[in-house]
Amino acid sequence: MYPHGLTDVRVRTLSLRSGIRMRVAERGPADGPAVLMLHGWGASLYMYRHALERLPELGLRTIAVDLRGYGLSDKPMESNSYSLTAYCADLDALLDEIRAPTVTLVGQSMGGGLSLRYSLANSAKVSKLVLINPTGLSEVPYISLLQLTPTFVIDALGPHLVRRWAISWILKRLAYGDASLVTERDIDEYWAPTQLAGFVHAARAAVTEFDWRIVTDLEASRLSVETLVILGERDRLLRTSREQAARLRNARVERVPGGHCANEEHPEIVYDMLAEFVRGDR
Repeated sequence: MYPHGLTDVRVRTLSLRSGIRMRVAERGPADGPAVLMLHGWGASLYMYRHALERLPELGLRTIAVDLRGYGLSDKPMESNSYSLTAYCADLDALLDEIRAPTVTLVGQSMGGGLSLRYSLANSAKVSKLVLINPTGLSEVPYISLLQLTPTFVIDALGPHLVRRWAISWILKRLAYGDASLVTERDIDEYWAPTQLAGFVHAARAAVTEFDWRIVTDLEASRLSVETLVILGERDRLLRTSREQAARLRNARVERVPGGHCANEEHPEIVYDMLAEFVRGDR
């Protein structure tokens, strides 16, 4: 699994005070502006492989994590382990561990929703906010349907429920705007963690326990963190409009080529834009 074999990416497993062991990958100057990257539902820090390659070369301390339930981080089985409160507790503890006074928080999809909610409540800890096709700004399709599947059925089937061909279909037909950009390596890296014990339970639990609601106009007006919202023009999962995103106070909204995973399809566009925003070049 990524980043195996890359000697310049530092990988650690941190024992957080929230009780979770979290896998963290880091690259870049220790004294550079810290950028903390949170992936979406069902993904892992592999999503930010291009960021770990590009952003350090632009002077940024780049940190990507496996959120609880995903990748090689812990996958607790207790009720409410995948609530917004639980994820925020991890994030609080992680910020202490990485010893950065403030960070630019970057989140894609569910990671974007988490980043947005965290920034609303903890603005002193977040210097800037970058949201890539985030939840929290528009309706999330399929959530109600997924919530109908009984948890005991999911737990009984476990990893056998997730086939490699299904991951290939999701990446090519839902996550990416251009199916030709999906590689066999991408499919393997997304599929492999689904075969680990606890993954399927975590993914199903997050569907019920996480806060997928749209932020209210009042909440949006209270966001004090300078924000960049990046929307893929061909996002088939979250059809967020510029107007919906612009409700956020202090938000700059940019549309880019690509789908739900625009940062993976067009990293040169997304990460150059992100670096410019973090460094204040514009």
